[in-house]
Amino acid sequence: MARRRKTESIGDVGRDILAKLDPHGKRHESKAVQVWPEVAGSEIVKHTRGFAMREGELVVFVDSPAWANELTLMAERLREGINSRIGQNSVRGIRFAVSKKVQEERHREALHLEDEEFYQPDRTKPVALSTEELDQARYIAEAVREPELREKALRVMIKDLEWKKGVRDTKEAERATGGPRDTGSSPS
Repeated sequence: MARRRKTESIGDVGRDILAKLDPHGKRHESKAVQVWPEVAGSEIVKHTRGFAMREGELVVFVDSPAWANELTLMAERLREGINSRIGQNSVRGIRFAVSKKVQEERHREALHLEDEEFYQPDRTKPVALSTEELDQARYIAEAVREPELREKALRVMIKDLEWKKGVRDTKEAERATGGPRDTGSSPS
């Protein structure tokens, strides 16, 4: 006698496999960490780093005691938000712990942002040289004997003079209007 097989959906098979591979529901714990930025919001995320799940309690590391205190007051709302997003009641509580490592990481990030801002490309728009200024640049470049090097020196000199004219025009416009203005993009 032939044995009949029951047809199962791929979803049922997948759930069965996951249940066998993860009998304690640890995958839901990792989902809690994944949805943290969405639930907490960008301002809170700036002050939190690193997570640990310990027997249903989500431990979140924060950068200051003030934030730990503030977030403790919001813990129940955050817990409910996490559980509703992951579709499980995996997070039974949230604890906020102050961490020097988080403070140091935030400080490093602030320094990095400061460096990035400092090294932004110059936004001064170059101003084309007049015919007279171009003639003067050519005259000065004639002092270079080698033709190829002379041509390169002339191009560099022209770019530099155009940029300097742009800087001067920008400063004059700022003085006239009483503040900085957007001058376009940096020279190529």
